[in-house]
Amino acid sequence: MREFISRLSPGSEVLLVLFTAFGLTIPVSLAALFGGLAGPAGGPPISDAALLGTALYELVILALLGAFLTLRGWTRARLGLTPSLRDSILGLALAGLAYLGYLLLWIAVVSLWPRLTQIAAATHLVGGDLSTASVLLISVVNPVFEELFVCGYVIAALRERLGVTAAINLSAGIRVFYHLYQGAVGVVGIVPIALLFAYWFARTGRLWPLIVAHAILDLAALLMQP
Repeated sequence: MREFISRLSPGSEVLLVLFTAFGLTIPVSLAALFGGLAGPAGGPPISDAALLGTALYELVILALLGAFLTLRGWTRARLGLTPSLRDSILGLALAGLAYLGYLLLWIAVVSLWPRLTQIAAATHLVGGDLSTASVLLISVVNPVFEELFVCGYVIAALRERLGVTAAINLSAGIRVFYHLYQGAVGVVGIVPIALLFAYWFARTGRLWPLIVAHAILDLAALLMQP
């Protein structure tokens, strides 16, 4: 098995990683979108059970793909996964910048499409009370999972083959696609983050600030839910 994995072409590696990481997430997101933003049980897509299930799923995929990429010669340094206090502070600043980008885009979109405010008022993504444990767990696991694969891996693996611009756009596109279950409101919130995070990693090669920023944004969004 080790020999088979080592012989895979770079293209096959990318396809396998993307399919394993997001092959289920994107179809489920699209199904939720076209099904009226409903979760598997017919209610809002974000619930305590959904958060716990997502965290467990992502932990399993992290373990599997982590072992696979290690055999393929990937290291934490190559992915930019080198935590530091400085990068943690930068993560706080990036979270603020991402939120500012969201506000500016929201104002621009609403000025062109006023009905978005009505859609936002009618959109209910969270069903029932969320436990502190599930919110904390998903706010730790999900940022690591998403930034590691959709940003760090995609850009590091594809920038030399496709160019930096294409790698950034592909990273941002994947991120937007698996958040489509949140509808138009979610897309407006995700687009600035997707572009900012992809551009940051492409320029710096440092992933930890993005993980910290993502964790802050997830935690704030879930804790602010009524």
